[in-house]
Amino acid sequence: MVIFMNPNVLVCVTDRPGSERLIRAGASIAKDSGIALNVVTVLPKGFVSENTAAVLQELYNTANSLGAEMHFYFNSEPALTIAVHARKTGSEHIVSGKPDADSSLFIETLRGLLPDLPVSIVDSDGRIYTIPAVSPAKQPIK
Repeated sequence: MVIFMNPNVLVCVTDRPGSERLIRAGASIAKDSGIALNVVTVLPKGFVSENTAAVLQELYNTANSLGAEMHFYFNSEPALTIAVHARKTGSEHIVSGKPDADSSLFIETLRGLLPDLPVSIVDSDGRIYTIPAVSPAKQPIK
């Protein structure tokens, strides 16, 4: 698979209801920034039920209607997979849904891997909350 590096807003979706609003929020951010829109989903290996396939098809259709590319990965480390994808494709902004209480480590892990990128979280009402990027001078020394 050849992936081209173009500045983009990267929207992280799942097979859960409501992911379409994330794509639409990401499209708005991309339009305001004058850059491309990409959509990515990471599912556990071997996890594609008929329902999952139907939801992903709808998300693909939404992404496609907005001029976005959609990428599918099967991996048990979604934050790491998305971080690698973001670096390889030139992502400048990440968009995600509001994590459940038991999955809040996703955003924290993603921020740790990509501190130089802003992350926007879209809640169930479509409100967008943006965590700004950390400038390289202010990043903690590892």
